Amino acid sequence: MTAPDEAPTDQRVLEAALDAFAEHGFAGTSVREVARQLGVSHNLIPQRFGSKDRLWYAAVDQGFGTLLSDLLPVVMEDRPDDVDRLRAWMVRFVEANAARPALLRIINREASSPGPRFDYLYERYIEPVRAMGAAFLTDLHERGLVATDSVGLVYFLMTHGAGGPIAFPALAERLDDAVPPDDPEAIRRHAELAVAVIFEGLHHT
Repeated sequence: MTAPDEAPTDQRVLEAALDAFAEHGFAGTSVREVARQLGVSHNLIPQRFGSKDRLWYAAVDQGFGTLLSDLLPVVMEDRPDDVDRLRAWMVRFVEANAARPALLRIINREASSPGPRFDYLYERYIEPVRAMGAAFLTDLHERGLVATDSVGLVYFLMTHGAGGPIAFPALAERLDDAVPPDDPEAIRRHAELAVAVIFEGLHHT
């Protein structure tokens, strides 16, 4: 058991909770088991975050909030080539998700049985990402620089195409396409290659 002065930070607790919800789903996640894995009293998590429901929302807010923070700087970058800015944004999106595999897995689980938690994910986090993509694609498509303005299509290509090895690591291992989440260089190579393949079909030359 972790000593009181070694108790994990809120961030560490929420990261562990997010991983658990991604692996086991909401119903299959035990707060007591998360506490056991962290080496703390089973009362610590309820004392800090309340119910399992509140823990899920807090973990999602931290994980997806960090994702949005990673994407915003690329949106704000002043690049002379707008197509290059779109490409950089797509690479950052894939990288950010690869570094936090639980995010795509959470979306996959909640989107499979929509309800209040999926609604929250969509309205707070998926829709803002969709809006970022729309801002790029609509303008570039109107200028004849990209082949489509379908944000949904590009989103699925990035999440279930480029994001496939991240969301389904066991399958990726069998297909010899695993992306280690703790290897930034491997993540970068995967992101750049995946986006290059997407761009071959997206970019009008």
